[in-house]
Amino acid sequence: MMKLMASLALVLASSAVLAIAPDHHGREFRAKLRGDNEVPPVDTETKGKLRIRFDEDFSSATLRFDLDDAERITQAHFHCGEEGVNGPVVIFLAGFHDRGWDIDGRWLDDLTITDQNIVNTACGSTLREIAEAMEDGRIYVNAHSVANPSGEVRGQLRDHDDDCDDDDDDDDD
Repeated sequence: MMKLMASLALVLASSAVLAIAPDHHGREFRAKLRGDNEVPPVDTETKGKLRIRFDEDFSSATLRFDLDDAERITQAHFHCGEEGVNGPVVIFLAGFHDRGWDIDGRWLDDLTITDQNIVNTACGSTLREIAEAMEDGRIYVNAHSVANPSGEVRGQLRDHDDDCDDDDDDDDD
C-alpha cells in the first residue's frame, strides 16, 4: 500500500511539474501592451511587447521589453491582477525616473529577475508561483509615463503557446 501511495504521489508531482514546464526550456509568456488595456483606457500612440522566459527550475527568468513611440516613460512593473482589474505591483522592472525616458524600440534586453525581485506576494512569493499566476491570467505588465502616471500601456501576460502570432517578433533573440 505504501509503494502504491508513493508511486501515485510521484505521478501527481510529475504531472504538476509538466503542467508548468513543457518541452521548451522553462516557461515563456508574452504580453502586448496597449493604452486600451489600461483601466481606465488611455488614448496613446505608444504600444509595446514583453517576453519573459523562466529557467527550467524557475530560479530566474529573463525578459525582453520593447516600447514603440513612447514618450517620457517613468517606470514599469509586473502587477497582480486579472484583465480589466488594477492590482498591486509585484515586481519592479524599471524606474522610477521622474523626467522619463523616450523609447522607440528595445528598452530592456536580457533583464534577469529572481525570487529576490518580488516586492509583494499577492500573486506568489517565488518565481514558480509568479509563473503559475501568469498561466492563470493574473499578472499584467504596465509602463507608466509623465503624461499618464497611473499607466500609459498595459498588457496581460499570456502563455506563449496561446499568443505566439506576433509576426514581427522572432523567437531567437
